[in-house]
Amino acid sequence: MPHIISLHPDDDLTVLRHQLRQTLAVRHGAKRNAADTDGRVIIVLPWETRLFSNPLDGERVRREAERLGAEVAVVSEDPDRRAYVRWIGLPAFASVAEAEAAPRWPRPEQKPMEPPPRAWWEEEVPLRPPQARPLPPWAQNVRLGARLTVFIFTLLVIIAFAYAVVPQATVTLVPTVETIRATVSVWAGLETQAVDAASGQIPARRVGDYFAGSLAVETTGTAAYESGRATGTVLFTNMLGQEITVPARTIVRTSAGAFPVRFATTQDVTVPPFGQAPAPIEALEEGPAGNVGAGLINQMEGVSALALRVINPEPTRGGGLKEVRAVSQEDMDRAREQLTARLLEEAYQGLQTYLEPTEVLFRQSLEIQASEVSYDRFLYEQADTLQVYMRLLITGMAVDRDNAEAVGYAALVRRLPPEHGLIDADFQILEPMAGPENGVIQFAVLAVGYAAAEVDPEVVRQTVRGKSIAQAADLLAAQWPLAQPPQIQVWPQWLPQMPLLPLRITVQVTP
Repeated sequence: MPHIISLHPDDDLTVLRHQLRQTLAVRHGAKRNAADTDGRVIIVLPWETRLFSNPLDGERVRREAERLGAEVAVVSEDPDRRAYVRWIGLPAFASVAEAEAAPRWPRPEQKPMEPPPRAWWEEEVPLRPPQARPLPPWAQNVRLGARLTVFIFTLLVIIAFAYAVVPQATVTLVPTVETIRATVSVWAGLETQAVDAASGQIPARRVGDYFAGSLAVETTGTAAYESGRATGTVLFTNMLGQEITVPARTIVRTSAGAFPVRFATTQDVTVPPFGQAPAPIEALEEGPAGNVGAGLINQMEGVSALALRVINPEPTRGGGLKEVRAVSQEDMDRAREQLTARLLEEAYQGLQTYLEPTEVLFRQSLEIQASEVSYDRFLYEQADTLQVYMRLLITGMAVDRDNAEAVGYAALVRRLPPEHGLIDADFQILEPMAGPENGVIQFAVLAVGYAAAEVDPEVVRQTVRGKSIAQAADLLAAQWPLAQPPQIQVWPQWLPQMPLLPLRITVQVTP
């Protein structure tokens, strides 16, 4: 790609030639590196430039480029200047893209300039008739004196013009910088339509989605559960004259109470005719309910009950209660709170995909709009773990960071010292202290600005024009608050004072 040199309106031919040499890396006749460019250079002219206003500029640039082994083209938006550049013998384009796209830069054919018929100091002498007589000596002296006077006057005009136009100066000012801080409250509302920097109100929008998950926690509650089956012995009495076999798992029970206690025999028993036989029994249910007193087991289930009678001569024993881990209401609440916190964190991360590049989402703005909750255990159920399942519709409020910073910027501007302007600012959006209320969330913006004294370059030029360098420096230091003494560079360097034309003075303000 060719090199591009962009000139400023005040740059002259000396600056252009210096940039050409610097661009092509030519130093004291040193050979250019092979890794440099192909030697094509595009010179971009601003609209207000005075370069290429005469054929001599184009010839000097062309010769300098040939000496450096480069090919030069000119880019200008001014059609008249492009036509003039082509007339003086250099290729010209309307844009950089057009110059880069050209496979080659044809050099326009320069029209030969007709030499003047006479020198500018020679007077056109009309043809005299042969009979004309020469002027007397005194008339010739008068004519010679008039010509000498015109020559001296013209020379003085040229010297005065060069003294006013040729010199140039660069003034660099470093104004002092003050740090300004402000903490402002901002209200972001869903119904707010526009930014009001004075009152701190900005618009916000709602984003949301469904998030689901599960979580298991260890139970911490306790409950008393039945432990152990009561055992004992019953006595069967045969009412018939033949033996009867009572198989194991025959059910016997009490008859008293609303809920009879049932037992089962644990082995086969043969009862002789009109005789009795004992049989071991075990309660069907665990717990103290199986502990019954003597004589309370007096009922028998099944066909055998028609021929047999049953009774427990002694109480049954062995049924009891034990304390076990069970689900408590605190366990349910704790599992729901932990899963809710985890889903809110997942929602905060997941909702970031719905934000614009300049938007921010506050954690405190997250709200649960709908929820579905279920548990794998019942309350007070014996269990070592409890698992909860949840599906939540979570929404949050998205706020444009630029709008919030605009409120902070307005606060910094209100705190500016007189005749100062902001040159830079940093902003930090603080998390809200509370969630939204009625669709409005309040947060704070910490703004830090850097203010420098406003320096008008035109006023600086008018202040220092024609002054001596020392006097100009004193005037600048007295009129503006500067962090360091003003730096003034004059060309030619031997010139003791500033240029007369403000146009030849360049002002650089660097806070």
